[in-house]
Parts: sequence; structure tokens; C-alpha cells
Amino acid sequence: MLQTIADDIWGLPCLAYHVQPSLEPETREAFAEVQRSFVELWPEPLHVGPKPGLHVTIYPLVMVKGDFDKDAYWRSIARQAKDILEELCTGHPALELRFNRLKVTNTAIIATASEETGLIDAIRQRIVNEIPPPPGQKPIIYDLIHSTLARYRTNAAIPDDAVARIESLPVSITAPVRQIRLVRETLFPCLVTDEIAAIPLTGQGA
Repeated sequence: MLQTIADDIWGLPCLAYHVQPSLEPETREAFAEVQRSFVELWPEPLHVGPKPGLHVTIYPLVMVKGDFDKDAYWRSIARQAKDILEELCTGHPALELRFNRLKVTNTAIIATASEETGLIDAIRQRIVNEIPPPPGQKPIIYDLIHSTLARYRTNAAIPDDAVARIESLPVSITAPVRQIRLVRETLFPCLVTDEIAAIPLTGQGA
């Protein structure tokens, strides 16, 4: 059995800052098709992310949850974060995120992806190594590229066969990424965001 954790902040105001890849409308529609494939199979109520809010987070510079002065912290790291992105992304070729499976966690149903150029790993590593985390926190270490497609409305124990049924559904989405963005999130989960900076990926591939 999988003990799930209900999302208690869905649709609420928040403040967070993220590094994200741009996603094309076709990618969001492909995600929506995957959502439709599992919603009726899940035995409990779900929060299903609407298409405009579907996203991939490369790194959460300021997380949604956290009890500290987020504005002050963001001001202290904003220039450094932008410099890292500009250094790594300027002249880099466009990416392809290749989503190939669903994974069920205790907090969400996600689609996981691979990325062959290593840019996302490089961005994460530079941030972890060079930008101090918020006061009293440790750096976040990400080992997955993913998009969250649904969260749980209730705490529930989910049978293993239900989890296996979802994780066996086919996923094959190739998502082109033509820019890397810094965004501010003000309604969770990325239902309202504004773009702070965007670095186009205009280099030529090998």
C-alpha cells in the first residue's frame, strides 16, 4: 500500500521563484492526454493540473513552503542566479526533454524525463555549489527531471496494484525547449506566474 499525502495548498496564494524550461502548447496538450489516461483509474480524488500551469522545475530557488523573508532572500541571490543562467545557456542549443514514464509518489503523480545535453544537470550543480540556500535550510538535490501532473485531494492508502496500473501506462512525449526562464510563482501550483528573465537557447547542435 502507498500512503498518500493530501495537498493542502492547492490553489492558494504563494510566493516562490523557480528556474524552468519553456514548454510549447503541444507539450502541455500531450501532458493533458496523459492526465486523461490515468484520472479514471485512480481510486481517490485528484487535483489535476490545468494545462496553463503544467511545468517542469529545473530548480526551486525559493520554495513555496518556507518561513523566511522570501523577498529579501530573492533580492540577495537574484543577480547571481541570472548570471549563472546566462553563462550556461547563452549559445547553448535548444533541448529536448523526453518523457517516458509515469511515477507515483506519496505526494503526486509525475511524468519523468531525460535530457541528453546535460544542461539541466549543469544548472542544478552550479546553483547548489554557488548560491547559498535560504536561512536555516540545506541545498535541495534533484535527481529527476519531471512534470507534476496530479496531486492528491485526500490522505489515502492506495493498493499496490492501482499504483502499478498507473505506472504501466505508456508515455512518450518529446518536449522541445527553446529557452530557460526565471519565474515568480504567486498561485500554487504555478497557476499564476510571471517571467523575470528568459535566456534563449540559440546555439547550433553538433
